[in-house]
Amino acid sequence: MNVPLHNQDFVLLPALSLQKAERAASAYFLQTSLYDKVGKLIKKYHTRNPFDILEQMNVVVKESSNYHNLKGYCLVSCKTTYVVINSQLSEPEKRIVAAHELGHVVLHRSLMKLAPMMDSTIYDMISKTEYEANLFAADLLLSDTDIEEMSQNEDMDYFQMCQSLYVSPELVSFKLFSLTIRGHVYNMPLNLNSKFLGTK
Repeated sequence: MNVPLHNQDFVLLPALSLQKAERAASAYFLQTSLYDKVGKLIKKYHTRNPFDILEQMNVVVKESSNYHNLKGYCLVSCKTTYVVINSQLSEPEKRIVAAHELGHVVLHRSLMKLAPMMDSTIYDMISKTEYEANLFAADLLLSDTDIEEMSQNEDMDYFQMCQSLYVSPELVSFKLFSLTIRGHVYNMPLNLNSKFLGTK
């Protein structure tokens, strides 16, 4: 059992209602465990870097400045898989978007053959495919050990932890949810006001 994050203001994130949490947990396990899939991917490619994994999977990764609201998208065309990322994003944002798009490539390839998967808002809590890609990205970019060690640091609050990990509070919330449904004990902050990857 893990020690909960020490900030006393932490409660379960309202957006993760019981019904949504149950649906997400069900989807999580029905996908032959996203956590296990991420673990196998890390073991196979010896990295958590989404760009390195995409390259080793022969996915063509490009950046484009042609989009204002679009964070990234992925598609399959002529048997080639493409990931396109908005070049105007910061480097930490690009890394998160790359991990999210990699989630689509691994989990939703059949859907990508039908139409591009376009992401203007990354942290979608409603769409099943987006929710799965978020959990995938969180487990890829953040190890269980990172969260466990930082959560026990009494001099660091939740948002300082997010800054130290170079990820958004929302992504850490997805990681905490992943940990929780796997039996770890963590709480999440009440309000997340970060517009880290929200629609601009």
